Parts: sequence; structure tokens; C-alpha cells
Amino acid sequence: MNDSSEIVGILVVLRVDGEPSLFVLLAEDGAINRMGNGSVDDIERKMFIGQVTPDLFMQLRSRVTPGVVHFLGQRLAASQPKGQLCELTVMFTYADGREATSAWRYGSESQGPHPEVRDFVTAAVEVTEPWFQQQKQLGGRSISSA
Repeated sequence: MNDSSEIVGILVVLRVDGEPSLFVLLAEDGAINRMGNGSVDDIERKMFIGQVTPDLFMQLRSRVTPGVVHFLGQRLAASQPKGQLCELTVMFTYADGREATSAWRYGSESQGPHPEVRDFVTAAVEVTEPWFQQQKQLGGRSISSA
């Protein structure tokens, strides 16, 4: 499970007070889904679905660090979350069909996930942001999750 080259799918989901705030799915075959920006305040609920070159996936997969992998298979929760309740899930699908997930439950004003996990989630947003903005401008294929 430590070999990131075996990862063929990446999913990042953030819910704030039970509402979806961020959804990023990238697959090795170029499949991409994106909704929201991870904000606790200005939540966008329009999901864009498309196909891109595998480059975006490769960029994000290259950001998988040992620290991100370390927390796979774990569910971690802040003992006394402050602020809005946030639930973050990071999941990898491997070439052999295995899936590995880390789940975090914390408050918007609490420390939150490990810094390497936070950096990975930020990378997922950054890597998909140009495509996401283009889809919003073009009115690409989308579904509303509201």
C-alpha cells in the first residue's frame, strides 16, 4: 500500500456541518469530477464531470507523501472540535482493486488533519482548479447536489 505508483484513483471529500464543501475525483484514465472549493462559508454545490489527459492525475499522485500514506486505514477525530464540524475523507484506489481511506473529523477552528494531509488536499484543489474554473465558465456537464 506504500507504493504510490500503484494508485489509479484519488478521491477527496470534505463535508462541513454535513454539507458537501469539496469533492475531487481524479483517475488514471483521465476521469475528473469536481465540486466546491473546500470553503466553510461560500459552498458551491455544482458538480462538474469530465475527461482530461492523465497529466492532472499524475500531478496529484506525485503529491502523495509518506505522511499521507501513513494515515490510510485510520479514522481520527478531534476530542473537542471547535467551530463548524468538518469531515474529510481521502481515498486511494489501487491497480489491484484495493481501496485505502483516511478519515478526519475536526472543527473549522481546530487544528484539523496532519499537515501533509492538508497539503495533499490543497494540491487536489490546485491541480483541478484551472479545469474547474473553465467548466464553470463554459457551463460544462454538471449535476446539482443541492
